[in-house]
Amino acid sequence: MKLYQPGDTSNAICPDCGKLVSTTFAYRDVPFDDGTGVVKGILAAVCDECEAVVSIPAQSTPAIRRAREAADIPLEVSIPAPEIEIIDAAAYRIDPDATTRLRKSLFAFYLQRLRHDESAAGMLRREFETWNAAKIEQRNRVGKAVRIPQRRLSFKISPKTDRDVQWLMKAIGMNKTDTVRSVIMEIERDLLAPKAPNGLRHLQDIAAVVNA
Repeated sequence: MKLYQPGDTSNAICPDCGKLVSTTFAYRDVPFDDGTGVVKGILAAVCDECEAVVSIPAQSTPAIRRAREAADIPLEVSIPAPEIEIIDAAAYRIDPDATTRLRKSLFAFYLQRLRHDESAAGMLRREFETWNAAKIEQRNRVGKAVRIPQRRLSFKISPKTDRDVQWLMKAIGMNKTDTVRSVIMEIERDLLAPKAPNGLRHLQDIAAVVNA
């Protein structure tokens, strides 16, 4: 990997000028492409004509990654302990060697699937209420009070995934905790209830990338 120094020169296509220009490497604050934040003081190739940032050398990638991680949004909810076990059991079924990172990827995958299937999202609240009522009834049949501890589900999500969470909350009219629980319900029905889940091979491919 070539390491550039401030003052080094190069040539690149400037999108603002619309042509090949000479550039000079300098430290600049560079916004993320999606407008969700800024990475401060990284080395970049700057157009000598309009001073726009034209390209980012590979040596600045770690700083961008750290800034991106800092821009992630925490998602924290307190849910019944068995529902934490659901998402962990689903992750284990996908990949027995999976780390807790797969929790977030699995959650984001199901959010995206609901986002692209509005009919399924439209039925989600009613299905969740039925699912939740069945679990309460099951506990009541034991004949004595069953204490179910609460556990915290916590991970950092990208601004895009956070927008998906906000969209689903609005679409089904539930608070964040029950919205997260409804996604976990979908995961249980898809990956734990069937003997041979559909789409398992695809999720195993995702896990291979997440755990690389």
